[in-house]
Amino acid sequence: MANAKNNEIEKPAKEKAKEISSSQNKKDELLKDKYAELRLASVQIKQLQQQLEALDEKRQELGNAITSLDELKGSQKKAKMLAPVTEGMFISATLDSSEELIVNVGGNVCVRKTVEEAKGMLKEKQQEISGYQESMLEELNKLTDQAAGLEAELGQMLQDKE
Repeated sequence: MANAKNNEIEKPAKEKAKEISSSQNKKDELLKDKYAELRLASVQIKQLQQQLEALDEKRQELGNAITSLDELKGSQKKAKMLAPVTEGMFISATLDSSEELIVNVGGNVCVRKTVEEAKGMLKEKQQEISGYQESMLEELNKLTDQAAGLEAELGQMLQDKE
């Protein structure tokens, strides 16, 4: 009889222990999911930052090209100059005209453009890049806010766990 009574008492205790264990497993799983979300957000933030840096470099290159075109406009005909072949490699050249450029417009097609037209093209590209930067900054801010929220949630979950 004592064994039967003991079994009746132990059954609810075992079920309660299973519930607690199950509840703890769910909390641990939720904690792992939140941590994975935070890591993913962190990776995305880093990628966006790298892309923003690359866009900023490109925008600065375009600005330098615009400045170079302004300087070129005042150059004398037959002036000696260095023309880039590739990055860090130049060839000595003589300037035939400082009023007109040959511009690659894509698909291996080159057209003649005035210095002002070429500067306009470069400025358009700069504006396009600035637009990309703005939208990427918005996305970066959203991700940063999301990551901060996840970090706070994780902190609270860890405190509750203790």
